[in-house]
Amino acid sequence: MKKQYMIVLSGLFIAMLVVFERILVINTGFMRVSFVFIPVAIGGAIFGPVWNGLIYAAADILGVMIMPGQGAYFPGFTISAFLSGAVCGFFLKSAAVLPSQPLASARALLLRAACASFCVTVIVNALLNSLWISIIADKAYMFYFADRLIKNLVMLPVNVVMFSVVWRALGKHIKSEVIPKIHAM
Repeated sequence: MKKQYMIVLSGLFIAMLVVFERILVINTGFMRVSFVFIPVAIGGAIFGPVWNGLIYAAADILGVMIMPGQGAYFPGFTISAFLSGAVCGFFLKSAAVLPSQPLASARALLLRAACASFCVTVIVNALLNSLWISIIADKAYMFYFADRLIKNLVMLPVNVVMFSVVWRALGKHIKSEVIPKIHAM
């Protein structure tokens, strides 16, 4: 029964990631706004680095198979997805099980979410994804890097605030119901 719970929960997160990454996207001419950081960060708090990275990588592959019109499969983006999930898991896994001192744990979680978002923004989205795009487009890396860095730095505070709002609504339930079931496995 415990393995089935983990499989179902992982499947739910893969589905959420595909929807947040491929469907619930706002394209403004200047930038593409996606709130995929929310399920990646919550998954990181629940699953930890390796499993969350695998879930996000699986969601990337499934998303390309379901919606191939948004671009062909490129393994670099799957590597980026794995790293994004792993970074969020690294920063947020221990924060999700902090002692129940509401103010201290809320500040610590917000700081960890900011660190995770910053690392994903700079290392994965700006550095690596710019490299993948420059390889695909056969154009200059620095153009893509500067453009993506600015866009991602604009989204950084939005990601942290949105994660904070969602965690306030769901965090108590996740800490009391979901995480203990996973740790019992």
